[in-house]
Amino acid sequence: MDERRTTLEGARGKTKRLMRRRVLHVLLLSNLDQVNATSVARVLCVSPSTLRRRLRAEGASYQRLLDQVRRYRCEKTLARRWLPGKCLAGELGFSQPNSFYRAFGRWTGMTYTQYKRHQRRCSARATQPLY
Repeated sequence: MDERRTTLEGARGKTKRLMRRRVLHVLLLSNLDQVNATSVARVLCVSPSTLRRRLRAEGASYQRLLDQVRRYRCEKTLARRWLPGKCLAGELGFSQPNSFYRAFGRWTGMTYTQYKRHQRRCSARATQPLY
């Protein structure tokens, strides 16, 4: 009996640890300007309160996971092509460009304009001949 209880408790723990991954997976596949915690919960077949509770049990939150995905997408987008901040803010699901600019500063330690200048300098150095 004790062995079965241990197995069941281990399975529950594994399920709880998976919620963070499942949420990240859904967010990575979602259109960020149309997703919210309720829609993610619906996709995962749990209630919004269950989603919050399970994430909290894993030491995570929906907002922090969303922020991670936004940062990841931002980095990937800017590595491929430069977009005006307003456009990128919309793609990443920010309702206001200023919210995006604040988050960008938190992620990089630079303003969007400073980052653009930095990237231009780095790419100019990379294209200069070595001789």
